[in-house]
Amino acid sequence: MFRATAPVRRPHPAGPAALPRLVRAAVHTPPGPGEPYRPGDAREEFYQELGALYGASFDREQFAASGRRTSVELAYGALDALGPLSAEEAPEVVVVAYAAPDFEHTELVASCVKRRLPGEPLAFALSDQGGLAPFSALRVAVEYARRCGWSRLLLLVVDQGTQPFPLPAEPSPAAVRGDSAVALLLRWDGGDRPLDGLAQGRPGPELFEAWPRDAALVAGAGLADCPELPPRGGAPAQATVEATAEAVAGRPATGSWAALLTVDGGDRPVVVADYDRERDFLAYCTLHTGELRHG
Repeated sequence: MFRATAPVRRPHPAGPAALPRLVRAAVHTPPGPGEPYRPGDAREEFYQELGALYGASFDREQFAASGRRTSVELAYGALDALGPLSAEEAPEVVVVAYAAPDFEHTELVASCVKRRLPGEPLAFALSDQGGLAPFSALRVAVEYARRCGWSRLLLLVVDQGTQPFPLPAEPSPAAVRGDSAVALLLRWDGGDRPLDGLAQGRPGPELFEAWPRDAALVAGAGLADCPELPPRGGAPAQATVEATAEAVAGRPATGSWAALLTVDGGDRPVVVADYDRERDFLAYCTLHTGELRHG
């Protein structure tokens, strides 16, 4: 038998908050089209029944015209690009984040990824938050590390652009143009101290209290639409935040995190931030990247 109980929240110890360290990362963006469509009555019936629940019709013509790569394939590609992981490097918790669901309903990315990693990491996925899902996934991963005494985390972010239903069109921030996956291997050395430099919510002065003013910035594709950004040096807010790197449009989940790999933060922390104008919600997180190795 299993018994589920609510998690026990321990009080934070005295002392400064801590930041995660990004130690290894890789991007996988496969060129060219994916696998051709293979018709199947059972699959098409499933899509028709699934779409009917939400008032969406199965777009067979669109689906058949698109080359298919599953989210599992993309996640595997990012892991391969990351390189081999020894037992001492392997993550203790893996969180997969995506904005668009996988069209292949018979595979679970987290379960498949777990089989490719040494040890027995806790692995699960987080979605239904659009392009801001990776920010929540990082926070959840660190919270697990804090409570369980872990230090090695893996964040896998996937954009999978083939869908059997009508797709959002640009300039919608939910529009996915192509396939991509990013693997981020992080270390948490903060023990049970609180996580610093991270927040989510409606844009406003209180939201930016944890934003480090000396940090480099990776700007998500939606950040330009944000009505309010943190001020620096007393200047107007919108005129003060300059991006060190910017996400590529058409990659709502992976765009910011792929751009992060182009930033040499040195001794400075790096803030990754994005804004979802449809939800009027902004998210940002801060990382140390001085030890970053590319896969």
